Amino acid sequence: MNMPFTEQSRFLDDELFSLTLMATTQRGKLYRANATEAERDALRDALQDALAGLTPAYENAVSDSDHVANIDALCRRLTASHGSVLAGGKLRVGSAQKALNLHLKYMWCLGRIAMPPHCPLDSTVLKNIPGCGSVRWTQLDSLSEYRHLISKARGVAGKESLAIWELHLYNAG
Repeated sequence: MNMPFTEQSRFLDDELFSLTLMATTQRGKLYRANATEAERDALRDALQDALAGLTPAYENAVSDSDHVANIDALCRRLTASHGSVLAGGKLRVGSAQKALNLHLKYMWCLGRIAMPPHCPLDSTVLKNIPGCGSVRWTQLDSLSEYRHLISKARGVAGKESLAIWELHLYNAG
């Protein structure tokens, strides 16, 4: 018996969001120490909804400035609605970029969107950018620093897009 495509798509979306959330929270210390499970669930739902809401904008190529604005909007939206659950009372740029960029990587690899303009900045990527090995993406909380890191990554990637360059790094393991 074949399931409707929408059920398969929903399953994949949920599984990929779980992977995105794990990668974002694993080292990111996203939640305040005494956040309840109900508060964490509400934040997770809000993040999943926010990422799903941003996805259609990436069906066609998105500019760097629009992408950075989306990261900023994600920070502001979740800080406004769930700041009391977040460590430090806010969603840091590092966590927002990791969640959005990883989500977009998955959607691109599935062929659902155009190639994302950036890649997830994490320890694997940062250690491959000269002078950035000690940068902690989990502590990144400045859009100007994020732009600077993206610029340095582009210098290393050369003519390759950041998305392809990072995919090579990831697959090289």
